Amino acid sequence: MVSWQYRWFSSLVALMPVRLKIKLLYFRRFKKRPNLNAPKTFNEKVNWRKLNEFDPLFTIAADKIASKDWATKLCPNILVPETLWQGTSFRELERWLDNNNLPQQFVIKGNHGSRMNLFYQQGQSQLDFDELEKTRRRWFKHDQYSTLGEWGYKNIKKQVFVEAFLDFKGTVPDDYKFFVYHGKAHFVQLDTGRFNGHHRNIFDRNWNDLNIDFSHPSKVPSPECPVCFDEMLEAAEKIGRYFSFVRVDFYQLDGRVYFGELTLYPGAGYEVFPTLDIDHMFGLPWNIDVKPEVAAHD
Repeated sequence: MVSWQYRWFSSLVALMPVRLKIKLLYFRRFKKRPNLNAPKTFNEKVNWRKLNEFDPLFTIAADKIASKDWATKLCPNILVPETLWQGTSFRELERWLDNNNLPQQFVIKGNHGSRMNLFYQQGQSQLDFDELEKTRRRWFKHDQYSTLGEWGYKNIKKQVFVEAFLDFKGTVPDDYKFFVYHGKAHFVQLDTGRFNGHHRNIFDRNWNDLNIDFSHPSKVPSPECPVCFDEMLEAAEKIGRYFSFVRVDFYQLDGRVYFGELTLYPGAGYEVFPTLDIDHMFGLPWNIDVKPEVAAHD
């Protein structure tokens, strides 16, 4: 449950000009001012992006429905969970179910931000549409542009949708996050056991463990390179050519690759790296003066 203090603070921040709110939030997090004119660290460059990059493709990348459609057109060999229904109200879903059925397991999500997921494993009889509408109204009040200045979310048409449940045989899938700069992946973040004994390892593009404890302890011994690593790397870099920077997330199971999401503003630009040097290391490959290799309309 979000505290009233957080809601009050967020509503106050939402009224501020973007540059001011970035400076305030950055100072609140790091107790220093960001360099937004000549950014050097990764966090500074993420916040610089909020003020300077307004590519229409960002709207697609930030939209959880549109992004998976766009990414899989580029990389048709990558699997995605099917969108079973989408709309602007759960009352529409209620009417849709008069003539349609959902599978036994499915997920309900919002398309315009994170932490908007409801998992169902006993079929549509569990659905309480009055409660779902309350949830939808709460979700639709969430605005990452107003609160955090993330422009990519500004023009998303807010929707709710039902997605097929990916059955990973009762396990939590390993989450591979590729940090791609100008079409080349430099770092890979692997999250394992995210809901029970969360570990995080950071690798370079050749799967050399960089031995960085980043928010969660590293897994020891270091996880082996997955059999589908080259396929994930190729897809991440194909997608990454359209951005100066993007994080491309995948899951893998039984040698198959599943698309997760695209992230333009990791940690909203307030990621607490273990040291300032590592913040610089993650920022170094991102040349803010160089345009993406491929224009969005190509």
